[in-house]
This record gives sequence, C-alpha cells and structure tokens, in this order.
Amino acid sequence: MRNILKSLFILFISIAPANAACDFMINIGDKGTKIFEKIAPPMPMFEGQFMLPVQAPELCPNDNLNDMIAVEYVFLGETEETANLAAIRIIALNDGENTEANKLTLMNYAKKVYGDFDTGQNPQIFNNFYAWEKNNKLIIYKRLLNSENLVDEEIFITNDEYDMKLGEFYYKIEQEAEAKDES
Repeated sequence: MRNILKSLFILFISIAPANAACDFMINIGDKGTKIFEKIAPPMPMFEGQFMLPVQAPELCPNDNLNDMIAVEYVFLGETEETANLAAIRIIALNDGENTEANKLTLMNYAKKVYGDFDTGQNPQIFNNFYAWEKNNKLIIYKRLLNSENLVDEEIFITNDEYDMKLGEFYYKIEQEAEAKDES
C-alpha cells in the first residue's frame, strides 16, 4: 500500500504542470538597493522616480518569456538609496506588426501565473484588461490596441499602498505640467 501511494505521489508531481513565476528578487515596498547591487543602478525618470529595465529571461528563465518581453521595476524615492519598489511592469516589446503580442506569450504567462480569464473565441483580438487581487497585490493584465494599431500589452503589479502613492505622484506631475503650460 505504501509503495502504491508513493508511486501515485511521484506520478502526480511529475505530471502536474509547473506554476513557475518570475523571481523578481524584491517585493513591492522594499528598498531598491538589493536589486541595484545585483543587476544595475536604476535610471532616473521624473524627480522622485527611478526605473530599472531588465530582459525577462534574466528573471524568468523557466517561463518561456523571450528578449522581446521586458520587466521594468518602478521605484519612488528622492535618491537611489531611499527608493522603494512601487510597481513591476512586464511589457511586450512589439514591433510594427505586433509580432510579440500575436504570439500570446504575455497573455499565456498571466493566465498561468495569476489565473485564467475569458478572452473570447479569438484571444488575439482581446482588447481589454483583467485584474486580480492576490496575496495583498494588485495585478492588472492589459492588452489594448492603441491609435497606431499597435498592441500595448503589459502586466502591472503593485499593492494598495503603492497604487495610491503612484497615483498621487503622477497627479502631482500632471498638475505641475499644467501649471507650466498656463504660465
């Protein structure tokens, strides 16, 4: 009886699909210094914001994500030393033919890691977004056709606290830009 149970357990483990996910190395809210030391220093974006792009295969070696998928770490903080991870974006880098989006690589990754969602009969024409709340994280998959007929496709990961902080940060930048335009 023990051998049968042991065999069934081994069989189950070997045929069960792997639910691999990217290893982002840090969590939302963590200081960026750990990842800056391992990968590279971030690039300044707006004052108080930094970004660190990484090709997906470096962080997701077992997920069939290729070099046309990028991971962008978005940090908020006045300096590199005080910058905290506010969001992670996994982005399809499409050419003029939407080659990467048409492969459905990022969509399939989102479904595998975060959960299935209805894309209709033809997933290649899915033009919408889907959101999950898991483990105190907000995850949004977006696939939208832009005005240039290019598919903007990404997975955006944050939490409630940093979703609010990012919203406030971008609102402040927008207000400053409007004030400049008026003067």
